[in-house]
Amino acid sequence: MKSNNKNSIILLVCAIAAGAGGWYLSTNHIESEISSYKSNFEAEREAVEVVVAKRDLAVGEEINSTTASIRKIPKIYVSSEAVRPSQFSRLEGRQLIHPVRGGQPILGLHVSQVKIDGLASLLREGERAVTLPVSTLDTFSGFLAPGDYVDLMITLQDGVTRRTVPLAQNLRVLATGGDLDDGIPNKTQRRYTEITVGVTPLYATRLIHAQTVGDISLLLRRPEDEADRFEDYVTLDNLVDIPNEVKAVAPPPPKDQPWGFEVIRGGKRS
Repeated sequence: MKSNNKNSIILLVCAIAAGAGGWYLSTNHIESEISSYKSNFEAEREAVEVVVAKRDLAVGEEINSTTASIRKIPKIYVSSEAVRPSQFSRLEGRQLIHPVRGGQPILGLHVSQVKIDGLASLLREGERAVTLPVSTLDTFSGFLAPGDYVDLMITLQDGVTRRTVPLAQNLRVLATGGDLDDGIPNKTQRRYTEITVGVTPLYATRLIHAQTVGDISLLLRRPEDEADRFEDYVTLDNLVDIPNEVKAVAPPPPKDQPWGFEVIRGGKRS
């Protein structure tokens, strides 16, 4: 009997210890979760400085101290693409390619990747800008845009023969009329009578002289296409591929029949 009571007391003590241990562990886990949640919540609510639009900004407006300012916004609401004050100097002077509402953070994707400081800033090292007169036909009804690549062909008089030959290839269009290659998408067609391309000094002299001796035409090309496609010139003689004329073959003359005679015997020929 005493043994049974002793065992009961031991089981009771173990149960109480287990319950106390479970309560302690569960309480400790809950407190840890609450502490972690509070920590994360406070971190998300922490205000960080970002660059925002001072007012509603339209496409093409420049990012500078008059159009942008610094504001603190809870971290939870800030995009990873938001421009921070430390990044502002890299974007200052560039233009917007998407509109931004006043008070909204300016994102990197809102801003053109090209910083324009006049036409000269678009020239690569060693390049010269040359302006060429064009017609509506040459500009593909106004769809030719800054940033496109073109080939130039020239038609000129070579003695008594008028030839069309390649003049220059894979030239980058820096401007169409007054529109520069500033990275801002232009969804409207505009009429212009001249384009500006970037070329080497040697090609600059060639293009200038070419305008005095012949008619220059444009060919639009893919920017990824760097192959040389022109290996010959065109004249009136080879303007159209004329297939070789196939002469009719006269039928062979009939074979000569040898002279002879027929003998008819009893109504039968032999």
